[in-house]
Amino acid sequence: MKHSLLILLFVASLLRAGDYTIGSGIKIGKLPVYAGGYITLDQLIRNDNYNRFRIDDIAFITYGDYKRFSYLSELEVKNGYVKEWGKRDTTKTNMRLNIERLYLNYTYDDKLEVRLGKFNTPVGYWNLTPIGVLRDSASNPYLAYILYPRYTTGVQISYEDHLNNANAYTLIIQHNNDLDDNYNNIIVNRHNIIGIEHIGEEISYKANIGYFRTTSNKDFYYFLLSLLYERETYKISAEYGARRDRERWSVPYAFYMQGVYHLAAKHDIIGRLESYKIDEGVKRHENIGVIGYTYRPIYPMTYKIEYQLRSYTNESQIKLSFSILF
Repeated sequence: MKHSLLILLFVASLLRAGDYTIGSGIKIGKLPVYAGGYITLDQLIRNDNYNRFRIDDIAFITYGDYKRFSYLSELEVKNGYVKEWGKRDTTKTNMRLNIERLYLNYTYDDKLEVRLGKFNTPVGYWNLTPIGVLRDSASNPYLAYILYPRYTTGVQISYEDHLNNANAYTLIIQHNNDLDDNYNNIIVNRHNIIGIEHIGEEISYKANIGYFRTTSNKDFYYFLLSLLYERETYKISAEYGARRDRERWSVPYAFYMQGVYHLAAKHDIIGRLESYKIDEGVKRHENIGVIGYTYRPIYPMTYKIEYQLRSYTNESQIKLSFSILF
């Protein structure tokens, strides 16, 4: 807890700096380097008398660019402080710094870009927004945890011809271990993906096909279809996918659809329906409905509350969160 208070004091000192703009980081001397980060606090209240408060994310980010090159580094403390009570009473702290993202970009021209390092797996739309304060809802759909590794350590090649068509193409190759084996939902040493996206003024959609091998040498294949429709007052996103090993569909399907309505400036209403089925290990089939509200007093700061109605009714829950990007 002491470390968390020191971090909060550091954030407060940044906010008082005269040449600092919240959310954009602070420039390091005359170098093309900026430093910042974000913090997320949340509380969970569940139907089965389980309560939890935690400092979920404490992240430190540096980034910059020079000519055709740019880079980003993100080190994160996950679950830095967790207090549980009701069903069980525990308090845990963890100040281990994990490598969440660490990559170098090279922009060959206005069409072709190459990325090398560890980055968010560029499938669908949800996984491309890793920072909680920038997401609309307080929670993630289960699809993002069970279908594919959320992070890839390898090479990404992206091609997009802005002038002649609205399509973008992506190729990802990973033939090595993760930069940080302790920080991924699925630990892999192979991960290859191809993707195509159509980018429109209001509606965009994409398809991804992927393969990965776990460090226990088990092969999986998956696909993901995604849609994003956005207008001034509302936004709709949806993703559907499945995953199989060499013998069967280990995740026969995973799906979500989320709508965001801009009720007024700084105020959003969020609704999400999701469903998934896992047919391996601890088998699970669940439907979830989410209704939530987000207040954003300034863009890099959010207060969120949501209620999740779940098939396993004892796991239905209320989640509150506060996030700030500094």
